[in-house]
Amino acid sequence: MPNPALTRNKMGWHARELSPLSLRFVEFCRANPGIRVLDIGAGGGLAAHAAHAAGARVVAVDLEPLEGPFEVRLARFPAGTVFDSGSFDAVHAASVFHFLTGNQFAHGLRNIANWLRPGGKLFAQTATPYQQPFASFIAEFEQRKAESAKYPGWIAKASQWSAHKRLGNMPASLHLFDDQTMRAALQQAGLEVESCELHRRPDLDPSLWLDGRETLSVVAAMRPIANEWDVA
Repeated sequence: MPNPALTRNKMGWHARELSPLSLRFVEFCRANPGIRVLDIGAGGGLAAHAAHAAGARVVAVDLEPLEGPFEVRLARFPAGTVFDSGSFDAVHAASVFHFLTGNQFAHGLRNIANWLRPGGKLFAQTATPYQQPFASFIAEFEQRKAESAKYPGWIAKASQWSAHKRLGNMPASLHLFDDQTMRAALQQAGLEVESCELHRRPDLDPSLWLDGRETLSVVAAMRPIANEWDVA
C-alpha cells in the first residue's frame, strides 16, 4: 500500500485507491446514469470523482474543503448534515461510522434511511475489532456482545487497547463493528441488508492485517413504499 495521505483533522487518512465497496458504489452509478448520490466523509474526493465520471450527480460532504465538478458541503455528519427526505438514490459512507459514538451512529443511519428514495442503496465500509492494532480488544468485544451491550464496539480511549503507529492521526475514541452488530442496526433503521461481509481490503495497510476480517462492507436498501395492492 502506498503511503496514505493523512487528514488534517485527525480523521485517519485519504484512500489512494478505490476499495471493493467503493467500486460497487461506482458501478451502481454507472448502471444508473443520472442518479443523485451522496458521498459522506468524501476525504480527498476519490469516490466522488469516480461517481461523477460514471454519470451520477454527486453531493460530497466532508469536514475539509475539496474540489470537483460536483456539489460540496463542508459539514459534520450526522449533526451538521441536513437534506430533504428522499433526496438520494445512493449514499456512500467509507470509513465514517467508526468515528461516531453509538448515538451518533444510530442517528446517522436514521438520517440516511430518510434521505434515500425507495429502493435507494447505502454503500458503507467501516473498521472491525479484527485488526492487529485491536487484537487485545476482541475478547472484550465478544464479552460485551454476549452481555447484549447496546454498542459493544465502542472504545472510549483507543490508546488503552492499541499502540499502533498511526493512532495519533485518529480520534481518541473509536467505534468498531462486526456483521452481526451492523445488521441489527441497519434493520432497526428500516434498511434491508443485501450484503454484509467481513473481509480484507487489498488497499489496507498490511500493519492492520490480522485474520482476514479487518473490514466490514455493507450494501443495504431502503424498503420500497407499500401500495394498496400489496398483500400482507
